[in-house]
Amino acid sequence: MQDRRLFITGINGLIGRVLQSGLYELYDIWGLDCAGQFSERVAQANIRDYEQVIRAFRQASPFRYLVHLAANPSVDAKWELILQDNIQGTRNIFEAARELGVNRVVFASSNHVTGAYEGFSSDLYSNKQYEPFPISIADPVRPDSYYGVSKAFGEALARYYSARWGIEFICLRIGTVLHDDDPTQQPRHMKTWLSHRDLVQLVNKSLVSNVMFGIYYGVSANKGVFWDISNARSELGYEPVDDASEYRVRGASE
Repeated sequence: MQDRRLFITGINGLIGRVLQSGLYELYDIWGLDCAGQFSERVAQANIRDYEQVIRAFRQASPFRYLVHLAANPSVDAKWELILQDNIQGTRNIFEAARELGVNRVVFASSNHVTGAYEGFSSDLYSNKQYEPFPISIADPVRPDSYYGVSKAFGEALARYYSARWGIEFICLRIGTVLHDDDPTQQPRHMKTWLSHRDLVQLVNKSLVSNVMFGIYYGVSANKGVFWDISNARSELGYEPVDDASEYRVRGASE
């Protein structure tokens, strides 16, 4: 199954676990993380350290597909941590992919790359009007944090590695993925929710597409969504099946 071997960084995190559960019948899944459960297929490695990364990659090599999730996910993280985990770490992952001849990489970017169109920190959960509406990948990046800056860097680095080394890259500006998959607890989540099954569909469509390089927002078909996913529909064939407003109606009727 080496032609279907998929390596996931950050495999023990929330999104990593969702993808393992949703993709295990389609791919031969391996991965790395710095915490959690480890096995013959899941290596313990810190992405800050290139030697640890390349060792983990070689253990699973050869593999065609890589999903890079591992990162410091905190919007409030200090610069020093973001620099080590999300900037140096992302470069280490991409460089190891180049060295070992990985064909396609799906990079977990973030909606925080353009988060400042919504405002900053406490503004994110307000009911303010979002501008521009909708936000598309044609709009200039407008990060809301060092975290958002690091994800914009990752997109730029992906573009470089694609153009320079011919690696296929899909960058997904992921919306709100929740542990309980319930978007009804926050007003913003009703617009920004990416359900677990839509996440799995989007990543799989990204892995099998024939796009050389692309950036896409990852969000379900929520009413009031303010990110444009028309290019994900047309280029990846992504068709979200969940809508946060329908989730709320189902919950109220049960």
